[in-house]
Amino acid sequence: MTDQIGWKTILIASLTSSLFTALLTEPIKTWIQRLLKRRELRRALYWEVVNNFGALQSQVWYSKDKPEMQEGIGYRFETGYKRLGYDLALRDASIFYSFGHSELYYIDTLYRDFERVIHGKFESNEQRLRNAEFVASEVVTCLKNRHLNKRLIFSVSPGWAKKHFRKELPSASYIDIVPPGLSARLRRRYDRVQYWIWRTFCM
Repeated sequence: MTDQIGWKTILIASLTSSLFTALLTEPIKTWIQRLLKRRELRRALYWEVVNNFGALQSQVWYSKDKPEMQEGIGYRFETGYKRLGYDLALRDASIFYSFGHSELYYIDTLYRDFERVIHGKFESNEQRLRNAEFVASEVVTCLKNRHLNKRLIFSVSPGWAKKHFRKELPSASYIDIVPPGLSARLRRRYDRVQYWIWRTFCM
């Protein structure tokens, strides 16, 4: 009789442990894996945005120095253009759509504009250059208005890109659809302090 009670106790403890693992441990493990996957995918996507920005910005500078090269901006940009991270993000929609609404919208807009540089039809080479220049500056505008995460962009950027962002961000414009609230005004004060630090110690 005592042996039967002992086995029952062991069985109940084993079942309770298994149930606890199934109900609590596994969901937490899955959540952590999903969080890490989201973090890695987001970082890869930001690296890709910086890569595409660099490929496009170099073509803008090159075409300004040599106007006869304006016609080939799209073709040359395409050789350095990447969208693997973006395509992977689109395939895993549950992760991609977990990004902030503003971040998601502007990343998608950037890639559409990158594609237009490559495949768009323009009335003149000057218009083609202006479009490429606008799309390159769009990355800076997204950073200025916090549509992209500035800390993450800087963490995946090479030295020249960091230098370029530090130079261009202070003069870029804020875009206000409605008057900025208290939190936005505080963030902009932080921006001014950061820009002063850049000018004093980083430029």
